[in-house]
Amino acid sequence: MAEDLQVKIMALLEEYAEQADEAINEVIPKVAKDAAKQLRNTSPKQDGSYAKGWTAKVEKTRLGVSGIVYNKDYPGLVHLLEFGHAKRNGGRTRAFPHVAPVNEWAEKEVVQRIEEALK
Repeated sequence: MAEDLQVKIMALLEEYAEQADEAINEVIPKVAKDAAKQLRNTSPKQDGSYAKGWTAKVEKTRLGVSGIVYNKDYPGLVHLLEFGHAKRNGGRTRAFPHVAPVNEWAEKEVVQRIEEALK
């Protein structure tokens, strides 16, 4: 009797793990694409080429899936715009925080979408 219960619980846990894995593999690429789209809209625009450079890629490893959003055209400019930088003759440039809000949104959105998929 106890062994039957143990087998049933293990089967349920394995099924839940498979559903969670499927949900994660579906949600992360979608949220990464949405985050790249948001960054294209909210990035500082002087001539628009920086904002157009945002893209997302998905890396699958043996540990799981990760979504990476990056600027393919100006990768070094992201940090300088986000946090500001020192000027040649002293002082600092103004920071344009545009990545941090999207990052916070993406973290919350992944959790929310995975929870919805598992219900």
